Amino acid sequence: MERDLPLLAICRGVQVMNVARGGTLTQHLPEHVGHEEHRRVVGTFEGADHDVRLDPGSLAARVAGEELHATKSHHHQGVDEIGEGLVVTGRAAMDDLPEALEDPELRFALGVQWHPEADETSRLIAALVEEARGRRAAAAR
Repeated sequence: MERDLPLLAICRGVQVMNVARGGTLTQHLPEHVGHEEHRRVVGTFEGADHDVRLDPGSLAARVAGEELHATKSHHHQGVDEIGEGLVVTGRAAMDDLPEALEDPELRFALGVQWHPEADETSRLIAALVEEARGRRAAAAR
């Protein structure tokens, strides 16, 4: 983030992104939200789908290509207090838990609590690759 390189922080990555900016985590979500829906079956994504509402115009919505995004989730910790300079741009539809964070001052700094790499229909990884490719081409000019 300090170098404004393209960043896609996934699951624990969004948690690290938040803590690096002085934010905090909820240590055990079931105690906080009252259910196990963010990690239904330990060790697998089976039955782990849930929707996330993405803010219109946000980086998350632009790269996902939609404002209601189906995700594959597997976590028991989550973002609590938001770190400095970060903005929540996605929340779990079921309980409003923060699921996407961005730094709007950077060109591509997105953290998501879900696992786009486990979803072959997700556009997030491709968006990161395209951003990095574009930056490399611009630097070569």
